[in-house]
Amino acid sequence: MKPLQGIRIVELGQYISAPYCAMMLADQGAEVIKVERPQGGDPRRDYDPLVRAGSGQLSGGFLSYNRNKSSVTLDMSQAQDRQRYVALVHTADVVVENLRPGAVDKLGVGYEALAPRHPRLVYAAISGYGRSPRRRGPYSDRPAFDTAVQAMAGIMDVTGEVDGPPIPTVTGFCDIFAGIHAAFGVLTALRARDETGRGTFVDISMYDAAASLMERELMLAEFTGEQRQRGLDAYAPVGTFKAADGYVALILPTDEIWRRLCVAVSREDLLTRGELLTVKSRSLHFGAIIRPEINRWTGSRTRREIVEHFSAAGVPAGEVQSVREVYDCPHLRARGMYVEIDDPVVGKRRMIRTPLWLDNHDDLTFDTAPRLGADNDLVQALQLP
Repeated sequence: MKPLQGIRIVELGQYISAPYCAMMLADQGAEVIKVERPQGGDPRRDYDPLVRAGSGQLSGGFLSYNRNKSSVTLDMSQAQDRQRYVALVHTADVVVENLRPGAVDKLGVGYEALAPRHPRLVYAAISGYGRSPRRRGPYSDRPAFDTAVQAMAGIMDVTGEVDGPPIPTVTGFCDIFAGIHAAFGVLTALRARDETGRGTFVDISMYDAAASLMERELMLAEFTGEQRQRGLDAYAPVGTFKAADGYVALILPTDEIWRRLCVAVSREDLLTRGELLTVKSRSLHFGAIIRPEINRWTGSRTRREIVEHFSAAGVPAGEVQSVREVYDCPHLRARGMYVEIDDPVVGKRRMIRTPLWLDNHDDLTFDTAPRLGADNDLVQALQLP
């Protein structure tokens, strides 16, 4: 038996955050029914990269967030389809959605409208800045995409070179992180429902989630009063060293790890240099002194040689890998992190899976993303309220 077998989820989602949340739950065996517009469906269906074959097409981005689901189409502007949606929700344990703030309430299908007749419903709403009327802020009605939230949360302000402009990190990062928190919220609410018999509203803000990732920077601001400088962590030397075939990265957060590094490269003389005696002073002189001095040792060796040597010395380090190297990584392959999806339009494609493993449960299966409206029979047979 799969861990979430028997749980039915209705996803009224688009783009990334809600679809990723629902896919995480689908990967663990939940039945996920994705509700889409009849004309075009989730906008992500038309995002590049698009692969066309015969009369069909598949978006790689859509497959990344929508495997293991069913798809039904409902025109929520039509009263009868709204009734079908409500009837479908009444068969489900969970709703996951990330429509623009106010959209479902205007349609009369939000949590406040559904809960009185379905008190066991767990309703997870993902938004840019929060949806609960109990926790409204000045930005609650703003629409949001990932890059805007990275900017708002201060992530971009600390990302990039010291003298460069703010830059975003990985695209979709805040969407996926919010989706992960939403999945955790759904499971928490389902566990609480086991005890109370009642569902709840799960309010997930992308801004909240992204700001929580800045915990260390916010703590440092509270305890030191200092503003973190972009590209420089004044309280933990962090950066890269040149290798013969690229770069390796590490962090030197303690005196002990600094000592191990100096011993590993036979540069114990650096331990007594006056400007490198504390963690903070080493942070400030990382680029000017530590990097060029350590590069003398690393520059003639490969990334693998450096990392293995540092690891043996108790210095955690990692090769800076290209995306292609991550895709071909033998460790991820040994872990089973890549699964083969067989799609009727584009054939077999290798995709990375969600990284949850439960040893004492059946191996999971991974099906392709659904064709738009492929499962409309699920709603056609429903008795309307």
